[in-house]
Amino acid sequence: MNKRVAIIFLLFFLYSCTKKEECIIIEDKYESNGSYYFYFLNNTINNNNSLDVDPLGTGKVSKEIYDSYKIGEKYCF
Repeated sequence: MNKRVAIIFLLFFLYSCTKKEECIIIEDKYESNGSYYFYFLNNTINNNNSLDVDPLGTGKVSKEIYDSYKIGEKYCF
């Protein structure tokens, strides 16, 4: 009985620790000094009309990933 409870607990623990995948739509791409970036809409702004908020987020990616995606495509990480 103890082994069964331990297995159920372990499975529940592993299931609850799974990382949730996030996805963005690539709005633009940029390379600078050997570093590669995707620009995407920043979804954390939520109705903030302040002029000092940048509506684009950036994310640094490898050259392989940079070359694999086009502007307008969905990228999940």
